[in-house]
Amino acid sequence: MTWFDLLRDIGFFGIAAFIIQRIIEHSSTKNLEKYKQELDFTIRGYQLTLDTDLERYKSELNLHLSRQTSLHEKRLGIIDEMYKKLVHLDSSMRELTKPQFVIEDAEKEQQERVQKSQEAFIEYNNYFLLNRLYFNKEVSGLLENITKEYISANMDFFELRRLQSFMRGQLSQEQFENAGRKVQDASKRITEDIPQILRTLEEEFRKLLGVT
Repeated sequence: MTWFDLLRDIGFFGIAAFIIQRIIEHSSTKNLEKYKQELDFTIRGYQLTLDTDLERYKSELNLHLSRQTSLHEKRLGIIDEMYKKLVHLDSSMRELTKPQFVIEDAEKEQQERVQKSQEAFIEYNNYFLLNRLYFNKEVSGLLENITKEYISANMDFFELRRLQSFMRGQLSQEQFENAGRKVQDASKRITEDIPQILRTLEEEFRKLLGVT
């Protein structure tokens, strides 16, 4: 083999190696570009899905916050009105059951106090029944307890009058004493027992209002 032949063979193989290397490099570059395009497409797809989910979540969150704000504002108004009705009811019941000083007409004045307390109770009880869904079970339980206590105290306070009317004033000493104890007990519940429940209720109202 001559040197010319050797150089020629080396040149041929060198050219062939160069061409093969370029083919490989070109093929790798094409595959890499294709992979990058596919990756970019996938990323854009995920980003679009993520953006869509994020916007939906933000919309749902804003709707939830709006509802909660509206509910809280309405509850504030209900608590405010409920508290006013309770104060009015408590005041009228205290006025009804305390020792009285006659100004002009004892029976008329007492009837006015009875009517005032009954109207206050009806307003309070109806308002509670219409709005009880806005209170949790604990607060609803306190309000129901207050309702029962006022009804019971009111019944006991008029026990003596009912018996006197039913018996036409012909009461035994025992009946008179029992009825008198009920009247006293009713006054005690109005001035001592029920206020304790009201204080507990006030604390629950403060929690709902966020007042510390």
